[in-house]
Amino acid sequence: MKKNTTERVSGGHGALVAVGVVLLAAAAAAIAFAYTYLRDVWREQCVIDDVPSQVTVHDGKLVKGDVVADALGLRKGANLAEIDFAKRRADVLARYPAIRDLTVTRHLPNRVEISIEEREPVVRMNVRGHKGDTGRVADTDGVVFISSSGTQMLPLIWESTAPGTAKGQRLGGAALGALVLLETCRDQFRELNVIEADVSKSDHIVIVLGTDYSRATIDWPGRENPSEATKADLVERLTNLRHSYTSRVDDSIREWDATQPGVCTGNTKRKLL
Repeated sequence: MKKNTTERVSGGHGALVAVGVVLLAAAAAAIAFAYTYLRDVWREQCVIDDVPSQVTVHDGKLVKGDVVADALGLRKGANLAEIDFAKRRADVLARYPAIRDLTVTRHLPNRVEISIEEREPVVRMNVRGHKGDTGRVADTDGVVFISSSGTQMLPLIWESTAPGTAKGQRLGGAALGALVLLETCRDQFRELNVIEADVSKSDHIVIVLGTDYSRATIDWPGRENPSEATKADLVERLTNLRHSYTSRVDDSIREWDATQPGVCTGNTKRKLL
């Protein structure tokens, strides 16, 4: 009798386990179905039906908003849930160096807002011997991009080797030194009115002073690897140049030498001062 009872209990327990497994499988299937259904319903809500009303772009002057929106995949029929915005953003920044930063904000379920921050050109770029304007400019970070509108009055950096620093790249070496020089003159030495910086020579930079178009040769330690640590030497050379230039000892001076610390000499073409 005891044996039969044990067998009945074991058989009942196995049946309960089987029923439990079936119920769990059914529950899992139901959950999976519900998840898939809700996901599909949600994804349907993320479709762009009307681009102007669902996509807002705060653009600038250099890169138009519709171009950026298209590059991000924001076009009619696109599903916002399927777009890898991090990858698309990186691609846009690499393709359009005129854009400093790009912010993508999702407004669930089916709206998106794009903010474009463009670079501000501070210098023009050209190559010595090149005819015409290359259209290249650089911002204060030294990033080169293309912009020709409203840049005619910016100071000019002459590079030595064609085609010069390519768009999307950063200035380096003497060209970067020239950028630092021009930025320093703009901020601290406006009296010099520097309009050009020529880095085509390997051992110095030649700048053009816009008031009388005289030229000054300048050099300082760290010229090709500028940093805050080397800027003090540049400021010293410019201070000496400003003092000599504005003192107007001889109005016939058209050549200045600011390559040495502590002194700036002028050449009247008759003698050195």
